[in-house]
Amino acid sequence: MVGLLMVQVVPLLGGTWLEWFAQPANLWVVLQVAGGLGFVIFVHELGHFLVAKACGVKCEKFFLGFDVGGLKLASFKAGETEYGIGILPLGGYVKMLGQDDNPAAAASESQRAKLSGDLPAEPVAGPHPAWDPRSYPAQSVPKRMAIISAGVIMNVIFAVLMASLAYGIGVREMTCALSSVRTGGAAWRAGLRTGDEIVAIAGRKDPIFNDLRHGVTVGSVAKGIEFTIRRPGDGSERTIVLKPDTDLGAPTIGVTSPYSLTLPADISKGLAGAAALAKPALEGGDTIRAVDGTAVSTYAELLALLAAKPAAPVTLTVDRRTKAADGKAGPTSTVSIELPPQPRLVTGMAMTPLAIKAVQDDSPAATAGVRSGERLVAIDGDPVGDPFTLDDRLQERVGKTVALTLTTPDGTSRIVDIQPRAVTWRDDETAGIGSPLSIASLGLAIPVQATVAAVAPDSPAATAGIAVGDRIVRAFIVEPDEQPDPKAGIDFSDTEPNWPIVAALLQHLPTGTTLALTVESAAGGRREVMVKPEPASGAYVADRDLVFEPIYKTMKAGSIAGALRRGLLKAKEDLSMVYGFLGKLTRQQISPRLLGGPIEIAKQAGRSANEGFGRLLLFLTMLSANLAVVNFLPIPVLDGGHMVFLAYEWIRGKPPSEGVVVVLSYLGLALILSLMFFVFGLDLGLIPRR
Repeated sequence: MVGLLMVQVVPLLGGTWLEWFAQPANLWVVLQVAGGLGFVIFVHELGHFLVAKACGVKCEKFFLGFDVGGLKLASFKAGETEYGIGILPLGGYVKMLGQDDNPAAAASESQRAKLSGDLPAEPVAGPHPAWDPRSYPAQSVPKRMAIISAGVIMNVIFAVLMASLAYGIGVREMTCALSSVRTGGAAWRAGLRTGDEIVAIAGRKDPIFNDLRHGVTVGSVAKGIEFTIRRPGDGSERTIVLKPDTDLGAPTIGVTSPYSLTLPADISKGLAGAAALAKPALEGGDTIRAVDGTAVSTYAELLALLAAKPAAPVTLTVDRRTKAADGKAGPTSTVSIELPPQPRLVTGMAMTPLAIKAVQDDSPAATAGVRSGERLVAIDGDPVGDPFTLDDRLQERVGKTVALTLTTPDGTSRIVDIQPRAVTWRDDETAGIGSPLSIASLGLAIPVQATVAAVAPDSPAATAGIAVGDRIVRAFIVEPDEQPDPKAGIDFSDTEPNWPIVAALLQHLPTGTTLALTVESAAGGRREVMVKPEPASGAYVADRDLVFEPIYKTMKAGSIAGALRRGLLKAKEDLSMVYGFLGKLTRQQISPRLLGGPIEIAKQAGRSANEGFGRLLLFLTMLSANLAVVNFLPIPVLDGGHMVFLAYEWIRGKPPSEGVVVVLSYLGLALILSLMFFVFGLDLGLIPRR
């Protein structure tokens, strides 16, 4: 039995899947996904089947899915072969006379392949008169190698053809401009910010965002990856080497995809924050062209204008798509929309800032000699206060000198003078576990522990009975008219100072959102409290919760030859990314919790299909490359394991002993079953992905 294992070894996209697939409106996408995934399995098994037939081997079954216990969805027999769909959708297999991957059935299958008499006591190379000439064991080593490798070869050919077809019809790809960077991450430490453009990655010019993912996945974590960065604001360009971080389970430099100035067409769930209070209301598909009469052409320009007037309402000039009576697109109209300021939502709790995690290159803090590991304890002699309003307070001191009181790791204290800078960009504090708070005015990344350092009188926290010294150990964000979702909770500990994530998420949720907190008092004991955040005085959210579509450009080949060249390059990149992923997995630079099974594969395929047929083809290209690599790993019961046994037979002149093959096959089967249980646990949420 030559089978195909369905396991995905690329970073996951995340998100829900079951409700989306159940919606009738997505039926066509579901059919595309089912057809695409089925076709990937089909071409793999077709490779085994066609080469086996060409070698004269009797193929008794050709199945998509596994008919465990004889259970199957459908089957029919044509000639000597039964074709069908098995009940377990984990791959597929071709059943050949005399060959079975199941070590428990291998002996009985060998007996079926005998003509008469006994086989030699010692294994011999090549066919033997005792074998049925149409059985798999009766074939020469080169023929058996061809049969085993045909599935993987077909997957590679399929990957090239699907990628070529995708680029023939055109695929939308995200550009390599940056909308934000992860606070404290590799890109942040190097001083990258909103609006910067990556114009080369390891020498490759004009990359797309997928090139960035590929380069970081296969690049060296120790030596780093070379990037050329352009800053449109001043026209500067520089080449830097970034060493990817691995604290999130996979190599990343900490950048987010680019934003356009067009709101998503589907905003059925509504907008939040100030964006939800715009007059007249913003609509899906609106494109912002000016702020208070000043034209904007990029997200960075928009953010800079909004950050310059955080406390004042602004007037947006918007291009709005109209619809004709027949439902088709009509002419574009210009609409003036008033967008109010968005005060920052706070709880009244001032949490405890920890030691500085990182200092940004070329920042005021770096110039003043501030070092990671030090603690910021006072500003101009006054306590730091709520660290989440610190940036707003420092923006009022731009161009003026302030005195920072710092304590070093050995407990000594020092004072440094520093001039805060104006901030016109956005740092991302929600990228992952332990994300620190950005003090962009200074260029500092500071983790914040969920231990209450102060409570403002008459604040939501004070009303809830929270006191200084209390420690938050878990939080649920509860949106209006919803119940807390235990799976959506965020934990806090000394190793997971996650309060910046909660504080950032609060700014982008509907009005009326509350926090369900598990509080541990200083004296011991836990209690559950509900805290409803309220607007702060003098602290604002610069982006006002506007949401935008990514920036895309269409990648389309101009000829068949051009499409094939792009297809070959894409298949090569996908194959190398899987090998790079596996290499980093074995070196513990990538978490195994990023693996995905059939459910995760179907979910990602659905997302790709929803973005267009070309995107689905590229997903199937990636999946086919995944399956080619995974199924050729040197693990018994996989194609790669069979090839190892055949190589041994070719070199030694005789096959390995039956006892060795059986023992190794059981070990391989146990490994594969353990892997499948693991990825199913991840897919179903039974095993957390962190």
